[in-house]
Amino acid sequence: MSSRIVSLFSGAGGMDFGAHAEGFQTVLALDKFAASTATFAKHFTETDVKTTGIFEFNESKKNPYPKADIVMGGYPCQSFSMGGLRNPEKDERSNLFLGFAEAVNRIKPKVFIAENVSGLTKLQNGEWFKKQIDVYENQLSVKYHVFSMLVNAADYGVPQQRKRVIIVGVRHDVGNEFIFPEATHCKPSLVKKTGLLPWASHGEAIRHLPANPIGEYYERPHDPEGNFSWYFVSRNRRHRWDETAFTVVANFRHVTLHPASPKMELEWSDLANGWKQKWRFTDTYDHLEFAPEFPKLNPPRRLSWRECAAIQTFPSHFEPEGDLAEKFEQIGNAVPPLLMQQIMKKVKEIL
Repeated sequence: MSSRIVSLFSGAGGMDFGAHAEGFQTVLALDKFAASTATFAKHFTETDVKTTGIFEFNESKKNPYPKADIVMGGYPCQSFSMGGLRNPEKDERSNLFLGFAEAVNRIKPKVFIAENVSGLTKLQNGEWFKKQIDVYENQLSVKYHVFSMLVNAADYGVPQQRKRVIIVGVRHDVGNEFIFPEATHCKPSLVKKTGLLPWASHGEAIRHLPANPIGEYYERPHDPEGNFSWYFVSRNRRHRWDETAFTVVANFRHVTLHPASPKMELEWSDLANGWKQKWRFTDTYDHLEFAPEFPKLNPPRRLSWRECAAIQTFPSHFEPEGDLAEKFEQIGNAVPPLLMQQIMKKVKEIL
């Protein structure tokens, strides 16, 4: 019989795709974002999917949760993100982990898994991270051994640089140790030294997709500044075809460039008086070295939602619900399924 999962802040199901690949079964999924729950329900037809906030669901009745072996979720992270305002005291989302902890308290799973951005461990000298660990270790009705690790998805075969904190709790009667999966990939320069595989190419992950997927990527409508704002070109937004991608983000305006776009070069820099830079496009297309059959993208374009989903390692049949902005939001907020699958292999060893 498959181990049962309650998936909180479930989003488009990134964690669940990874868990189901290892034979787990999600019995309940909660998310406040209607487009996400519509996406989840379409892909996980046997799961009870509810569109609700965690606190509202916790208050709905005495114990609304089914029995489950695992509770997992990536509670919203904007207040801890390097790209956010980073002022958690004034952001109510900072305390959503308490709703997650309350669910753990009620379900008493054998294992719980929480995911958050890397900035959580650094913000205010790690005080918000310590606060969460203290709740999980000392304030639940059942005792858990709690383990955490900062992981980079690229180290596990995901063609993307994506650093996240993973927190795993193991119920005392189940075990006293959790060993995170060892890296399978590394920087190309370290391959000979480590014997690991080189980081995966994001160009190879998306080369099978159409070069001009009309309607699947963001374009600035009728803007005199052109398709890319001053903010967008204030940094290099393009990685080479043979490299991992930048982190896939949730805002479709800030999604980075397809590697078949022309190279960017630094036009000017004034970091001494702030962080301002100006990058410009060149006439060089270095992707032809790796995929000569792939067209030159002129004009350059951002990655499409389908390409972002492939870089996140969603399965090929995955198609999110909602409008274009909502599709990107779901994909950018997800845990890469391939990364989650590696973690769930270790969970299976405990169970």
